[in-house]
Amino acid sequence: MATNSDSSSNLASEMATAMTLTDTDLSDLIKIQGELVRKLKGEKASKDQIQEAVNKLLELKKAHEAQQKANGEDEESSAGGLLKTPRGTRDYHPGQMKIREEVFKTITDCFKQHGAETIDTPVMEITTLLTEKYGEDAKLIYELKDQGGAEPLALRYDLTVPFARYVAQNKIATMKRYHIGKVYRRDNP
Repeated sequence: MATNSDSSSNLASEMATAMTLTDTDLSDLIKIQGELVRKLKGEKASKDQIQEAVNKLLELKKAHEAQQKANGEDEESSAGGLLKTPRGTRDYHPGQMKIREEVFKTITDCFKQHGAETIDTPVMEITTLLTEKYGEDAKLIYELKDQGGAEPLALRYDLTVPFARYVAQNKIATMKRYHIGKVYRRDNP
């Protein structure tokens, strides 16, 4: 029988494995660091600050190239753009998923101990409902192309508006709930 310390050390080992940077993570870091270099140059920052940011960018690019070589990828195939995740998204490999599942289980167990119930709402909502409630952030909403449906739809930006719609639609006065679900916003991860 596994002891509590065995499961803790296994989880720690899996977390260390899962925390290695993926190809997508490095690409995102390169973009962010590149934006920082441009910002520093635009603000006419000190040469030392700019050089430090440029050196970090070069380190990230070297790490990315090394990771691609280690994975047997060549730059041309990964630059094609077809085999990458969309901006703001990522894949989770099995080690990362195991950690996520453990964390979510701990969180949901805590909510359940305090009498909360779970709900689930659709990942898409009527566009006008979302755009009216988010104001300036409405530009971050992913609107779905019209497929000949009766109403324009968009992917949920967070879980607040769908929950408010759910409560109003079902005429609920009070509710102890939790909701874990994916949201979609056109934003930097």
